[in-house]
Amino acid sequence: MSRNHRVFYGWYIVGASVLLNSYLALAVWQGFTVFFLPILRDFGVSRMVLSGAFSIRQLESGFLSPLVGFLVDRVGPRNVILTGVILAGLGLILTGLSPNIWWFYLAFVLMSAGVSGASHGVSWAVMVARWFTRNRGRATSLAFMGGAIGGPGVILVAKLVEAIGWRSSVLVLGLGLWMIGIPLSFVARSRPQDYGYEPDGDQAINLATPRPNGIETQGSEIQAPTMTLREALKGRHFWALVVILGTQQIGMGGLQAHQIAYFQDIGFSPTQAASTVAIAFGVSAIGRLAAGVLTDWTDWRRIFTAIIIGQMTALLILANVSSFWHALLFSLILGFCHGMMVPIRPIIAGKLFGTANLGSIWGAIDGAVVATGVVGPIYLGWTFDSFNTYVPAFYILVAVLVIAIPTVLIAFNNKGSSWSNDD
Repeated sequence: MSRNHRVFYGWYIVGASVLLNSYLALAVWQGFTVFFLPILRDFGVSRMVLSGAFSIRQLESGFLSPLVGFLVDRVGPRNVILTGVILAGLGLILTGLSPNIWWFYLAFVLMSAGVSGASHGVSWAVMVARWFTRNRGRATSLAFMGGAIGGPGVILVAKLVEAIGWRSSVLVLGLGLWMIGIPLSFVARSRPQDYGYEPDGDQAINLATPRPNGIETQGSEIQAPTMTLREALKGRHFWALVVILGTQQIGMGGLQAHQIAYFQDIGFSPTQAASTVAIAFGVSAIGRLAAGVLTDWTDWRRIFTAIIIGQMTALLILANVSSFWHALLFSLILGFCHGMMVPIRPIIAGKLFGTANLGSIWGAIDGAVVATGVVGPIYLGWTFDSFNTYVPAFYILVAVLVIAIPTVLIAFNNKGSSWSNDD
């Protein structure tokens, strides 16, 4: 139990992660897909050229994730998240003021850099892993609910664009990010030991005083690192995670940029197309909770394999959509599987590598994985420009996902794994 029977501070961190990442989902991750066709018409460029911005976002996030992880370990997550919020808000505002595609690219890069630091991909994930041990699966799944809660807001963004245009909408979203994100960033704390707690609030130790600049001091009770980044890089688990998650990121990154455009191309209204994203991320809430519960008591490899099969099934349905109920079925399956995949990744990393250097290790993994996502948006854009349809690309993405299944079974077999579900 937490000290004086008060709510354990780790749960406030979880709540702040949910709120900030809900807004990022609405404004950037899912919401920005609504702007794809209006921006395309405004600048008069090809889909492949505009897709390049989304691919650069993936590549940039890949490069920045190791740096974000390093900074989280060295200067504390609060400073990283606060700086990220400020940069992301400024990038959104400048995106809305872009006079041409090149200015748009520069603003988009700035926005993406900020999101890399502010989002739950590294900063919040590492914090939650340090503040929880017994309840890590549940806490992580809840902390990653932001995308599920904010994702359905893409419908509101679509209505906003219809009412005031894409440029004014982006300006409003950028200002909103500052108003919401800056206060929430001050909730961040690096380690429970610095404030007199053990993970899960089980037991109090000597209280440490945070430094005036907000960087938390490292208490003497912090456990020695279980694995360093250098040691992790020498092991097969690190590279197996990169391969598995990278194959998934190619497909998910491509869909993130082109899903709404695809459904509009085959005859759905903008609101119907946006609703497929909203439904997927609404359903992902169930998947996120399920992943947290399941990884606390069962073998994650089975969960991993089931998720991959589900993603393949969703892509096959997408390639053969002929009515709106097909689109709904695709959204339900993809949303549930994507929801499970979001929290399970850092949970597994914490089990494999420990939490003392998790910022650097997970940042390196996430960086390599996100960088592979550069392929997806450009490949789907090239496919449409070449064949006037996305369908061939969907079948190729299914084939790519097949690679992940044997990788899970071989790289993480019982004999070779160095962890158990009791870690």
